[in-house]
Amino acid sequence: MNKKMAGLFLVGASCLSYAGDRVLDIAFVDSFQAMRECEEGKKVGKELDTIREKLSKEIQEEAQRLAAEEKEFKAKLPTMKKELAEQQERNLAKRRRALEDRVRDGEEELKITMQNKTETLAAKVEEGIVQVAKQKGVDAVIDKMTGRVLYTKEDNKGDITLDTIAQVNKQTSKKETTVAKKDDTKATAAA
Repeated sequence: MNKKMAGLFLVGASCLSYAGDRVLDIAFVDSFQAMRECEEGKKVGKELDTIREKLSKEIQEEAQRLAAEEKEFKAKLPTMKKELAEQQERNLAKRRRALEDRVRDGEEELKITMQNKTETLAAKVEEGIVQVAKQKGVDAVIDKMTGRVLYTKEDNKGDITLDTIAQVNKQTSKKETTVAKKDDTKATAAA
């Protein structure tokens, strides 16, 4: 058993031991696998591949044209007038910079598109997880890959939030009482 699964087992075991009168039903899901293998995920993957391939092809074609023009320029350079050579060299440098900008812009555009499509897909997968969890009546769903809790039933008996608040309040109250007694003892000793 790997460390992540062992940790998830411990989380589940602690919930089981706390629930006492009821065993909690905890389910696990691999949301990344669900995203990759669902029909919408396959569709998004193909769309992103198409965008990536189109961008790559456009950039590669432009780079090849520019390389051919640079080669032709270098071949003609010895016979060119200085002013014309400088002008063409500036033009080629400008086009190289434009190509580099196009590469950066394309990468950024692809990154943003991937992020938007992935976020939308993740939301759909999480909606599906919640629906399945409710249908199956589970108390909680934990993502196997991240350990993140994706769903908890509102009325599950494993939620210890209120008990935790009470414990913290109790501890704070004890500290305040102890500090007050020490202050009283110091005040009495000083008098």
